[in-house]
Amino acid sequence: MNKSLKSDLNERGFCVFEKAFHPEELDSIRQTSRQALKLLPVSHREKNKSQGSLILIANYPEFSRLIAHQVLLNIFKKLGFSDTRFSSGYIISKPERGPALFWHQDWWGWGNSISYKDQIPQIFVMIYLQDTSTKNGCLRVIPGSHRTPHSLHDSNNAHSESISRVENPEDPLYQSVDGEHAVPVQYGDVLVGDARLIHGTFPNVADDERTLITLWFHPNYSNLPGPIQVRIHEIFMRKGVDTDPDGLDSMTLLNWPEEEKKIVEPMFPAHPPNVTAEVWDRNPHW
Repeated sequence: MNKSLKSDLNERGFCVFEKAFHPEELDSIRQTSRQALKLLPVSHREKNKSQGSLILIANYPEFSRLIAHQVLLNIFKKLGFSDTRFSSGYIISKPERGPALFWHQDWWGWGNSISYKDQIPQIFVMIYLQDTSTKNGCLRVIPGSHRTPHSLHDSNNAHSESISRVENPEDPLYQSVDGEHAVPVQYGDVLVGDARLIHGTFPNVADDERTLITLWFHPNYSNLPGPIQVRIHEIFMRKGVDTDPDGLDSMTLLNWPEEEKKIVEPMFPAHPPNVTAEVWDRNPHW
């Protein structure tokens, strides 16, 4: 099974570890997420209408045990990863009757040759806090788009403020496309994907909010080019992230209480001295 899941990640760009967590292991995270959502101003929801929310988990030290949870470490081992480092994470929660999440890919280093190689420079780990389906806004992906060109790569609107606000609901980035694949999961599953994979979500036409924890990791970190490592460290420090222009005002894991920081500190991204950060580039150059 592990070989099959690893092949899925390499070839299709994603894989699902079913029933990785016992539901009760996630109960405290679900409670923390609910409290965070209650504190959101209306302006945040309006700005991130397509996503639903983009709450930095760096503001919530309670996430320390999830980031470094043995369940995730075991998954990384099964996928053949070592020296896996963490950069950021979000509570992404789509309200009831919320619109689709726009099609996009999340890799930012397309100017570096590693972007076109087998090594995966960045993965997303998605942990949904309830069962998902096409009705309540489950993930949808374009299998294989992490390694091959797709017409959706030609759009320059993904991650723009207007797309996040859903100023034009008819934009093709919200619509179904040929070749899309729905990825419903159950509470306790862990979904792992290549950051280069084109993905989005279905609209949430259900009557309940759909909440997701997305964690960003970088496997085999010591093998990544120096400029990529420097940029990852800057992301970790909330510097220069296009979806987070106010990030420097946010807490970082370095500011966490000592007990929580100690749990995740082995996963902090180091960086070489006197190396310039990789230029931020979200557009592939096939």
